[in-house]
Amino acid sequence: MSAPRRPRKRRNKPLRLLQFTDSHVAGEDGGRVRGMDTLATLSSCVEHARRHHAPVDAILLTGDLVQDDARGYLRLAPLFARGRTPVHCLPGNHDLPAEMAGLLSRPPFAVEPVVRCDEWTLVLLDSTVAGAGHGELAPESLAFLDDTLARYADTHALVVLHHHPLPTGSPWLDDIMLREPAQLLDVLARHDNVRGLLWGHVHQAFDALRDGVAYMATPSTCFQFAPGCASFELDERPPGYRWLHLYPDGEIESRVVWLDGTG
Repeated sequence: MSAPRRPRKRRNKPLRLLQFTDSHVAGEDGGRVRGMDTLATLSSCVEHARRHHAPVDAILLTGDLVQDDARGYLRLAPLFARGRTPVHCLPGNHDLPAEMAGLLSRPPFAVEPVVRCDEWTLVLLDSTVAGAGHGELAPESLAFLDDTLARYADTHALVVLHHHPLPTGSPWLDDIMLREPAQLLDVLARHDNVRGLLWGHVHQAFDALRDGVAYMATPSTCFQFAPGCASFELDERPPGYRWLHLYPDGEIESRVVWLDGTG
């Protein structure tokens, strides 16, 4: 399977990425999700990132791009299509993977699972289960990840998926996390070139460093989930996104940006 074209080389500089996740764009013009104009909040995040973090080498859209309606892809596409920065997409549980791949099939969009960028390899895993909120990685997906990490062992690796592989402490949310996450973590542990694991889905921020691997969750570009709750509850935090700098020596520098200016 061929990998998409590489962003422009910057041998002495980091690979610069932006992550936008869980935009939940409605299919209808003026459509709202939980009372929020989710296309407008995504647009605000994208414009904020362009003002404060451009230029970047690639953009990651890590699932739940739309709210169960393929028309949403046509509504969000113009936010990114006017630029030349590659936009790498993977589905979440509210996406329609086949329709997403078809409607976002032209540059700058790409749905390929492997992105080669100089000293880095990005592996994008589809963790969705048709008709379900939780995530799974099929044995074929785990074998593909294992093989890809071995094939590009001379590069640093960032693995990206939608569903969270680590519990959040919110029982309702952890009911729809990645099933059998130990299988994924076991594969990662076999490869010392893995530098980071990045996801969405949880509508909240998380950053931890374990055994030299950065574990990162990114808030939604629209509404957030209140942390540590037994049942569903929305947070008052604003929309957010994440920037990442991936350095040639394997270091990852990253931060969540909240649109209230606190990050």
